[in-house]
Amino acid sequence: MTAADLRASLQHDLIDRWFPACVSPDGGFHQEFDVQFRPLPTEGRMIIFQARMTWVCATLGMDDDAQHGVRYLRDHLWNANRRAFRWTPEREDEYHAYAGAFAIYGLAAAGALDLAAEAFHGLEALYDPEFGGYFECMDSSGQVLLNPVGGKVSDGIGTPLGQKSQNSLLHLMEAFTELYTVWPDPLLRARLAELLDWFRGRLMNPAGGQFGFSTREGVGIPGSVSYGHDIEAAHLMLAAGDVLGVDCLAEAVTLGENVLAFGWDEVHGGTFFSGPPGHVADRRFKNWWVQAEALLGFAILATRTGDQRFARVAARQWDWIRQHQIDSKFGGWHENVSEAGVPVIARKGHSWKAAYHDGRALLFTARLLDDPKHAELFQAGA
Repeated sequence: MTAADLRASLQHDLIDRWFPACVSPDGGFHQEFDVQFRPLPTEGRMIIFQARMTWVCATLGMDDDAQHGVRYLRDHLWNANRRAFRWTPEREDEYHAYAGAFAIYGLAAAGALDLAAEAFHGLEALYDPEFGGYFECMDSSGQVLLNPVGGKVSDGIGTPLGQKSQNSLLHLMEAFTELYTVWPDPLLRARLAELLDWFRGRLMNPAGGQFGFSTREGVGIPGSVSYGHDIEAAHLMLAAGDVLGVDCLAEAVTLGENVLAFGWDEVHGGTFFSGPPGHVADRRFKNWWVQAEALLGFAILATRTGDQRFARVAARQWDWIRQHQIDSKFGGWHENVSEAGVPVIARKGHSWKAAYHDGRALLFTARLLDDPKHAELFQAGA
C-alpha cells in the first residue's frame, strides 16, 4: 500500500468515473448510475448526495464543481424561513439534523461560510438544552418530533422517534469539526466539545463498541454494533479532539480494537457489516462504505499509536478493496460483496452512494503515507 497506489485509484476508479458525468446542467449532481456507471434517466436530488459531492469537489480542489453544488444547496434545498435544509426540493415534512450536518460539511469545505454558519444556528432548533446533544428532526412547523404521529414511528434515517442516533451525532461532530477549522465560533466550539463528550462517554458500550441509539437522556439502547460507524467514530473523534486540544486516543483505540476483534475478517480480509456486542459478526457481507472507513480508521490509528496490528490490517484492508470492492471493469466500488468477495449486483450511484466515503478514505490515507515514517510503518506491518 503506497500513497501513489491510493491516488491512482482515486483518480481512475472514482474521479474519472464520476466526473464530469455527475455534474448536471439542470443543477446539482446526478445521483443514479447503473452497475456499468451509465447515468439512469429518472432520479431526483437528495440533500445527502448533493452535500457529499459538494464536499468531495471542494476537498479535491474542483472549485467550479464545488460552487455548482453550493448553488444547488442554497437555491433548491435551503428553507430560509425554517433555517434548515430539506431532504429533497419537494419534501417539506421533515427537517433532519443528519441532513443539516452534511450540508454544513459541504458548505464549510467549499468556503460558503455565511450559509454554513446560518445552518449551524438553525440547528439550535434541534438542540436539546436539558440533556445535551441533538434531537433528530422537526416537522414543517418547527415542532421537534419526539413521539409517533399519524402512523410515523421513525425518521428519515430510520431512528425511532424520541431516540437519538449515533449516526446523526457522529456526522454533526464531523461537520462541526470541518466548520470550526475555518470559523472558530465560541458556540460552535461548545457544541462540538459536547458532542465529543457524548462519544467518549454515553455512547461507549461496556459490552463492546458503541450504542447505535440512546434515549433522550443519553442512556444507550442495546443493539447491534455497526463496525463501520465505530471505526468511523474512532477517526472522527480524533479529528474533533485535534481542533479542540482534547486527547481522546484511548477511546478511539478501544473502538478500533473492538472492530479488530469482532468485525475484521482474518480469513478473507475486509470488514464485516455488524454483529452483537462482544461476539463475532452475524452480518458478514462487505459493504463499500464500511471498507472505506476501515481503511482510513485503521490507518489513522496505526499512525497515532505506532501499533503494527493496525498497520497490518489497514494494508490488508486495502488489498481487499483493490481485489474485491473495486470494479476493475466498469470502475467505482461495488456496493456490497459477499464474505468471500463475490459482487452483489447493484447501482454504482444513488442517493446514499456518492464518492464521499471511498474518496475520502483514499485521499486521506494517501496523505498519511506521504510521511516517510508512516510509509515505513505500513511496510513493516505488511
